[in-house]
Amino acid sequence: MGVRAEQSSTTLIGRMRDHLDDRDVSENVQKAWLYWARCLLLFHDDRSPQSLQLEDIEAFLEHLDASRRLTPASRRQALMAIECLLSDVVGIEVPGLPEMVARCRDSLRPVVLSPAQVQQLLSHLRGADWLMASLVYGAGLRLKECVRLRVRDLETDRIVVRDSTGRFSRESVLPQRVREPLREHLEEIKLQHIRELADGLGSVSLPARIKPVLATSRSWAWQFLFPGPYVATRSGTGPDRHRGHIPDRQLASVLEKAGRDAGIDQTVTANTLRNSFATHLIQRGVAVADVERLLGIKRPAASHGEHPISPLNIPESPADLLATH
Repeated sequence: MGVRAEQSSTTLIGRMRDHLDDRDVSENVQKAWLYWARCLLLFHDDRSPQSLQLEDIEAFLEHLDASRRLTPASRRQALMAIECLLSDVVGIEVPGLPEMVARCRDSLRPVVLSPAQVQQLLSHLRGADWLMASLVYGAGLRLKECVRLRVRDLETDRIVVRDSTGRFSRESVLPQRVREPLREHLEEIKLQHIRELADGLGSVSLPARIKPVLATSRSWAWQFLFPGPYVATRSGTGPDRHRGHIPDRQLASVLEKAGRDAGIDQTVTANTLRNSFATHLIQRGVAVADVERLLGIKRPAASHGEHPISPLNIPESPADLLATH
């Protein structure tokens, strides 16, 4: 790629990142879409993005199919990233592209488990694994939202969900059936935290916007609900060790294995349980707008403050009805 073309591509990717930030697209989706956009620009590095046509996009997708064996989900994601780049950033309309994206989207219906299947899946889990799966399903959490939960995010009957910077995002229901196991889990990790403080440890990684004060990083309220390993970091006074949350992949593997053990044909992911949470609430008559607020799809007007403007009427969690199925 020539210097001018490379600079042009870099500018477009920067503009696309700003556009996705404005749309409040999640960090993971941003990374994926920017990756596919770069791949398209590199594949057609001898062409101006403004000149790309549907056949050029099809040639790129055929290249991906041949070299990477794209899954249907990855193909859909790549197409949506390309549409965003060309339509929203470059500002061109490619005839046939919206229809191609729509066909790909329609072919990938969300996987939804029945209440009986969710019950069967949970029956193959124990301890913290059961708690995480129950919270993902019972509160409609994303995978990252679950592993990032901190002690301070738990209230009597609800969970305060925060974004990656630690700012308020939304509230969701804290299932009744997890409250006692959760209390026992908190007692265990609090004892572990006290022992680590006595050993000179006990610091936890803080969100980027929080000043890294030692007293804050060692406080009980900021500890992760599902602690992971310690990681080495470097401060102004030398190397430090801070505990992180469990790795994302660990929870993903837990859900996949539980799904296989339960005899569920589809691959079970956090999104599967999240989709099931939403579907089961709607089937019970909860308004779609309320379900979207619980999922964080439509955020409250005060999402950048510490509290929403109006309280959300939290419905009963579908996890609390599993015993009736």
